[in-house]
Amino acid sequence: MIVNGTEIDLTNLEKPLLLVSEEEEHLFRRLLQPTIEHELIQCQLALSTRKSISLVKDIWLAMYKDSEKIYINSDHAMLYPIRLILFELVTQAEYFQRLAKKSRGDECLSLIYAVILLQFVLQWLKDRFSDNQEVYGALKLLYRVTDDEVRNEQTPETREQKIAQAIAVKAIRFEVRENCQEFASLLYQSYNLIVFLHSKENEEGGKESILPFLRNVAETLQRFYKERYTTYNASNSG
Repeated sequence: MIVNGTEIDLTNLEKPLLLVSEEEEHLFRRLLQPTIEHELIQCQLALSTRKSISLVKDIWLAMYKDSEKIYINSDHAMLYPIRLILFELVTQAEYFQRLAKKSRGDECLSLIYAVILLQFVLQWLKDRFSDNQEVYGALKLLYRVTDDEVRNEQTPETREQKIAQAIAVKAIRFEVRENCQEFASLLYQSYNLIVFLHSKENEEGGKESILPFLRNVAETLQRFYKERYTTYNASNSG
């Protein structure tokens, strides 16, 4: 299907970080298509490439399934160190656990929560590293389509690619640690926004209406981020 003007094969995403059943793979694709086409297309970072959509799937699965039934595939995790560190930073946060309790077992809400959370995390990282070409060059592959977008995962990475990813992972860890309050605020305020959207959805008539309601959320998302998480407004600690 076409995502942000580029054809992406949803049956050919990157390998999942988590163990996932065939039924869950089909469920994710079935939910994702209308989400991209009609509802959350404005989350352009989270839904822009095979890499970012693959990370959305990881986070969705962690929200949707019981935590005791979530297992990381260590072989796949070694292939995608940047995806892994972002997955860990998001899913280990306190507010992720609160959201997961709200959406556990609800595949639709879990996907919406996962997309919105990842959108803000990627936007924050993009802002933080836009002037660091070494890190930004590796990070932008998550949300910018490149010529090697469909690279065969069986092809060994070059030494330079491995070094670039290792540098990016180290830089992301350092940035989050040094700005832990700001990053915690990002997740906390994202949690508040999702709770707000959820309350609006309830006012509009129940779970069945949440996706149509979110078609008009683009302006809310943009204003929400600009007011809280631009590089120049990092003081909001939630």
